[in-house]
Amino acid sequence: MASLRHRVRISALQILFEVDATDHPLDVVHERHREEDELTPDGERFLHRLVFGVWEHRSYLDGIIEEAAPNWPVTQMPGVDKAILRIALFELLIDESEQTPVKAVINEAVELSKHFGSDNSSRFVNGVLGTIVNRYAQDRYNEEL
Repeated sequence: MASLRHRVRISALQILFEVDATDHPLDVVHERHREEDELTPDGERFLHRLVFGVWEHRSYLDGIIEEAAPNWPVTQMPGVDKAILRIALFELLIDESEQTPVKAVINEAVELSKHFGSDNSSRFVNGVLGTIVNRYAQDRYNEEL
């Protein structure tokens, strides 16, 4: 059985992918997943924070992704990879409510990309996150690296 946080990240990935690929309203998609996924109250709070936090900060997150992967404009990036990177970067750079270890965030993102992405997704996601952690989060996470 997958951990609660893993299940929440899968749900967040699915929600963000759908909203980004369609014009479905975020709150409607979130509510549908929240009802279907049968999460604990802690899981629901984590899902809400991830989904709405990523969506609110997506322009900022996309700018960081484009700096780290200049040959892959975010607009041309596979939707799954983009959603996974946004979630991981939100956790690493923005979400102050929980300090998930850097390695755990990166490992989780790589696992999601292996399961939901293309054959090359996990290498791409790992490389982009490694570049970003080295560039942006060095001070914050120095003791963990």
